[in-house]
Amino acid sequence: MKALHAIVRYWLLDDLYAEDEYGSRVLHNLERARLFNQWMADAIAPYVGARVFEVGAGIGNITRLLLPRDLYLASDINPHHLAYLRNFALGKSYLQVESLDLEDPVDFERWRGRFDTVICLNVLEHVSDPVRSLHNIHSCLARDGKLLLYVPQGPGLCSSLDEVLGHRCRYDQPNLFAELAEAGFEVESCREFNRAGVPGWVINGKIRRRRSFSPFQLKIFNSLVPLLRRIDGALPWRGLGLLAVARRS
Repeated sequence: MKALHAIVRYWLLDDLYAEDEYGSRVLHNLERARLFNQWMADAIAPYVGARVFEVGAGIGNITRLLLPRDLYLASDINPHHLAYLRNFALGKSYLQVESLDLEDPVDFERWRGRFDTVICLNVLEHVSDPVRSLHNIHSCLARDGKLLLYVPQGPGLCSSLDEVLGHRCRYDQPNLFAELAEAGFEVESCREFNRAGVPGWVINGKIRRRRSFSPFQLKIFNSLVPLLRRIDGALPWRGLGLLAVARRS
């Protein structure tokens, strides 16, 4: 009975991280939603080239779905995530792992013009100077290279969950497009993403003022993803995020 209790408990919770300055506990719970990660990876896969730089790769749940490539640079600033990524990269000569500060141009000097694709998912909302960060991304892209960018949408959805995740803001399209244009990008497409997640975000973050997602809720949501991704575009409210494809002009 004790063994069965332990199996059920950790199947439901799967919570390995204590609270830290990087919000690892919440991010880990989100990243373990494998069907949701596949949905995101499928959405960006048609635009991903051969030489890829992923900003804020976390523990690599999106990374592993896009490999192999000719060159894939996975970066993060969380030391726990970097250690995980370096272990994952063993034996993969095309996969490099580095700690890069998105707001520091010096970190990008050796990568100027090296990539045809930059993936930046759930990162831009964390930095204090988004335009400088986008300029740094711009510098490491080859001519006509693409930035695949996901940001949380809807200032009205700001909640306790945004606070614990360290979100500077939630975007709307005009603000996002203005920052991209200032950094030298031309937006090719932008779509609403994950309308299905909005009710859970509102209930947990705005009504209940929770500071983490229930692992059980996430497992239920993740199990419903095959259905939700089919109906997401038909739901009558805006998505939880914006997924933009922007080209270096």
